[in-house]
Amino acid sequence: MMKASVDQNKEETGGEAEKEIIYETFLDKNGNEITIEMGKVIGEDEDGNKIELYVDKAEDIIIYSNTYRGKINKIEDNKIYFEVDLELIEGTSAGYNNVKDYVLVFDIDTYDLKPNTTVEYSVNDHIIYDDKMYFNGDEVRELIGKYVRLQDFCFEDNYIKEKYKILSFMDR
Repeated sequence: MMKASVDQNKEETGGEAEKEIIYETFLDKNGNEITIEMGKVIGEDEDGNKIELYVDKAEDIIIYSNTYRGKINKIEDNKIYFEVDLELIEGTSAGYNNVKDYVLVFDIDTYDLKPNTTVEYSVNDHIIYDDKMYFNGDEVRELIGKYVRLQDFCFEDNYIKEKYKILSFMDR
């Protein structure tokens, strides 16, 4: 069962600004209630219209975060073979080291890509290209030969303490 409540707080920031917080409660796969605190933010939709969004205020714990530039050479036996030619320099957001080319292999079978729709709150792995989600190696084949940035993450969810992985491919 999902519940929502609103708590509006006034803050002094050169004038009065209103900050809206929403609490949503979900059930996880074990029947435990999880309450998420979300803060209101103003964003834009794809047409440039201002919209109100609510985002989770808690940040997941980063287990690892690796960023590379290179290309997918092949997909075979549900494995992605990614040839790395640049690695992100640790502690920077855009500096890369030119490295001797090597291949990373990502086994898609080790990713839990199907969301659990039988519960209100769960975490699952993702393989993404820009905003497109992939669910198997055949779908990722369209990226073979494309030069991309790859971000390989593993997080731990703050609420249910489960780990999840993200492989994110981007043109930029």
